[in-house]
Amino acid sequence: MTAWSAEIANEFIRRAAAEKRALTQMQLQKLVYIAHGWNLAINGEKLTHDDPQAWDYGPVYRDLWEALRTYGRAPVTREILNGEYLPGMLDDETASAPARARLNDDERAIIDRVYQSYGRFHAFKLSALTHEPDTPWTHVYAEGGGRFHEITSEQIRQYFLDLAARQAA
Repeated sequence: MTAWSAEIANEFIRRAAAEKRALTQMQLQKLVYIAHGWNLAINGEKLTHDDPQAWDYGPVYRDLWEALRTYGRAPVTREILNGEYLPGMLDDETASAPARARLNDDERAIIDRVYQSYGRFHAFKLSALTHEPDTPWTHVYAEGGGRFHEITSEQIRQYFLDLAARQAA
């Protein structure tokens, strides 16, 4: 089932909290993007409703950025509340609850694997991964439409399919 980027970010926040760790906004942005990419490649479906945009430091989900902007570069200390990424759209009780994704087992497995593989990387290491040659970010930001332009799911899917093929070789 497709979820909002904030709901997927909370999956990573909970996994890190279970290890007594915290992640920064940049780490969360990149982990959500990577999980979305692997889900597109492996399960053939979008993980997030909202699409990332090409920003200076890599792919960014604007709604997730809005929900976490007060943290700046500091660690995110708690889960994102529904009302923080859907302001004014929910009743008070729903707005004050943490955002939760309804994931199937395959999606949960992708998130677990992404967290295990990338969750300990520094924010700038994750950003650097998205800036490698021939990435969707490179095509949109550096070679294409520029800052704040959407990175399509098809671009992301194809990149992660190619990445999987390179890793299998």
